[in-house]
Amino acid sequence: MNTPYNTGKVEIGKFYQKDSRPYMDADAVLLQTAFLDPENYRKRHLSEVLYVLLFVFTLFGYFLFK
Repeated sequence: MNTPYNTGKVEIGKFYQKDSRPYMDADAVLLQTAFLDPENYRKRHLSEVLYVLLFVFTLFGYFLFK
C-alpha cells in the first residue's frame, strides 16, 4: 500500500514506504556467513561437530559401562 488514505482532515500513511530488504531465511544467512567469513564459519562448524561427537561418545560410554 503505497497510496495514502485521505480522511479529509488527515492523510494516513503519506510517508509510508515498504521495507526494501529482502526476506532472509536461516539457510540464506548461513550461506552468506560461510562466504563472507569462511575462517570463522569453519571454526564454528568444527566446534559444533566436536561437541556432537563428544556427546555421542559420552552416551556410548555411559550405556556401555553402566
